[in-house]
Order: sequence, then C-alpha cells, then structure tokens
Amino acid sequence: MTLISKSQLRPDLRQRRDQYKKTHDLKSIGKAILDKLISAGIIPSDAIIGSYWPVKSEADVRPLLSYFYERGHTCALPVVEAQNKPLIFREWSPGDLLISGIYNILTPDETAPLITPTVLFVPVLGFDREGHRLGHGEGYYDRTLEKLREQHPIIAIGIAFDCQEVDSIPHEAFDQRMDYVITPTQVIEIRE
Repeated sequence: MTLISKSQLRPDLRQRRDQYKKTHDLKSIGKAILDKLISAGIIPSDAIIGSYWPVKSEADVRPLLSYFYERGHTCALPVVEAQNKPLIFREWSPGDLLISGIYNILTPDETAPLITPTVLFVPVLGFDREGHRLGHGEGYYDRTLEKLREQHPIIAIGIAFDCQEVDSIPHEAFDQRMDYVITPTQVIEIRE
C-alpha cells in the first residue's frame, strides 16, 4: 500500500529541484550529465533523439541535444497537440526559431518535419530505482511512451538531479517506466 500520493510528493520534489538549481553551477552540472550519458554508451549511432525543452528548474538538456546533433543525430522536440493525447515530435536543430506552445513551452513550429524518436530524454520531477518517474501530472510522457513502445523499441532516459531520487514513486498500471535515469553522478539502469 502506498503511504504517500503523487500530489503529496510533488511540492517537496519541486522545492528540492528548485533549491538544487539555485545552489549549484548549472554549466558544470550540464557537462556532468552529458559526460555520464556519453560514458554509459547507451545511445545507438543511428538514434533519433527526442527530448524536451527545459522549463522552470528542469535539468537542462540543451547541451545533450547540441552534442548529439553535432554528431549527426536527428533531434526533435515535443509538441502538445491536445490535452490527454500523446506528444508529437518535430525536428529541431541549433538556432531554430521556437514558438510558445501550450503551457508556454517552446516548441518548433508546424513547418518543422514530424519525427518519431528512438531515444527519448524525459523530464523528471522525481524518480526511484525501479524506473518510475513523477512528472507534473498531465500524463503526456506516459501516453507518448506507451504509443511509441507499441510502434517500435525506444530507450526512455530520465534526466534528473540526484536530489530528485526517492525510495518509491507511487505508480499506476498506465505509468511508463524509464529504461535509464541519468544524473550528474549516476547512470541508473533499470532492470526488469
């Protein structure tokens, strides 16, 4: 039986993440996350990278996107088409003009080609070592991962700070687990 609900966890985890970003050198954190990801060797050479554009105190994945783009990977950012629907992904490259989408999140415009990622960097509010993640509660990434996993194999990688780890994230049957979680100090591989 779960003793704490997702809605009870969110304020504490948001505060932890906000405080972490205020007290740490973000450039070195971004480099550490990228170094951990590279050293893990989990990104296939032909991977199509889907990511998120960071908002508020989310871990900044822009250095990761630039790194993989510079090495010839196709990269894409999510677009919310409608509430309660999976995300779609549109191609992104450094310097592209982004527009303000739903929730004021920056996204490529409708002229950017649609892309289906094979690797997805996922924003994290909280995570556990079983691969469960806590997001903002809208379920976009769960619906998206479920749809993508029905189509083809995909590697889901949560990008987080170490302070966002908890012993257990409450989860439902529809919640999609991560395959890996990358923090500035860890590569956590989720095993069945």
